[in-house]
Amino acid sequence: MFDRDDLTSAEGASPWPAFADLLAASTLLFLILFAVIAVPALARNKQLEGQRSTLQRIYRTLDSSSFPVEAVGDYLLVTIGGDATFPHDRYELGDMRTEGKTVLRRLAATLRSHALLDSIDQVQVVGHTSSEGTDEHNWRLSSERAASVALFLIGETGLPACKITALGRGPFYPVDPERARRARTVMAQDRRIELEIRPLIVGDSAQLSRRRQCVETRGVPLPAPA
Repeated sequence: MFDRDDLTSAEGASPWPAFADLLAASTLLFLILFAVIAVPALARNKQLEGQRSTLQRIYRTLDSSSFPVEAVGDYLLVTIGGDATFPHDRYELGDMRTEGKTVLRRLAATLRSHALLDSIDQVQVVGHTSSEGTDEHNWRLSSERAASVALFLIGETGLPACKITALGRGPFYPVDPERARRARTVMAQDRRIELEIRPLIVGDSAQLSRRRQCVETRGVPLPAPA
């Protein structure tokens, strides 16, 4: 049997404690969702803003120095014509033309004089060939040319080795893809060296990991840990 006083007490109980508990639970859930979804998104947006700002600063500097620079997505592109870098079908460092060396030295000096190196993650050297010759030959030719330019930037201009990479793309990325699809003719302007300048992104774990793994002091004894 229910006691009348107990029944009266139950009937008169306030709904506010239950509502307060529900509100607290909802607030906690909101905070958890904000931490999981919103905080990483805000951090990523901050990274992107910093990346765009860095790209604009590098672009303005190179453009004012009369380099053929172009903004392509998340990097800047500097193109050097094949005729300015290597004679036909040559790729060795000793074969590089004076004109190409002058451009590369001027680029390195510009990056240094405007303190841009600290804002750059990678300068990726990309070699391209025309469609003349076999694919195998052109793969090797474009790769060897890119490697020679990278070695020149490191050895002759003093750019940090950990900021330079090189790769070849053969004849598969012509200057005018639509024309190349319509007519399979050899185009001399497809022979070129491209420098993809990629900005440093503060907080980017992949970039940070690569920088930590790169060792520029090959063959040189490292100082003892402090």
